[in-house]
Amino acid sequence: MDDIRHKLPATPMRFIDCLRVPIGENGLAYRTEQTYVHWIKRFIHFHNRRHPKEMDAAEIEAFLSPIGVQLHCSVSTQRIALNALVYLYKRYMGLDIGDLSYSLASVPRRLPVVYSRDQVVAILAQLLGTYRLQVGLMCGTGLRSAELLSLRVKEIDFVIVIFLLGRQG
Repeated sequence: MDDIRHKLPATPMRFIDCLRVPIGENGLAYRTEQTYVHWIKRFIHFHNRRHPKEMDAAEIEAFLSPIGVQLHCSVSTQRIALNALVYLYKRYMGLDIGDLSYSLASVPRRLPVVYSRDQVVAILAQLLGTYRLQVGLMCGTGLRSAELLSLRVKEIDFVIVIFLLGRQG
């Protein structure tokens, strides 16, 4: 399963496993751990598998600039990569990387699609059963699909569910 933290060896030897231990101990979410590990691995591979201790702010800047400029990622994606590297250097390795100067992403933010009330009603009219309930919960509560799929029974107020199902007919 992708949402359950993997068991680490009692005495981790690999760099990434050693990095995962304090992330879990600091109480960071597992999704944050996955994201940080992803960006740190990309950073290491970008610099031909050099160990992060051998690199400094210049290499971080060289990694962050292409993310925003050549890969056309959003500013928030670039910031997530920056947060992962700041965690690696400052919190994990205890090294100061100073002020960074890299090219910010220039891709404009995409505005989210927001359906009108009539459009939502039209969509719900086409759905039945479980799918209608799921879409109704997403529209009514603002849940994302990942949050919806990870809902547990004890988190659902069945009064709302009965109301939504009752309006189905």
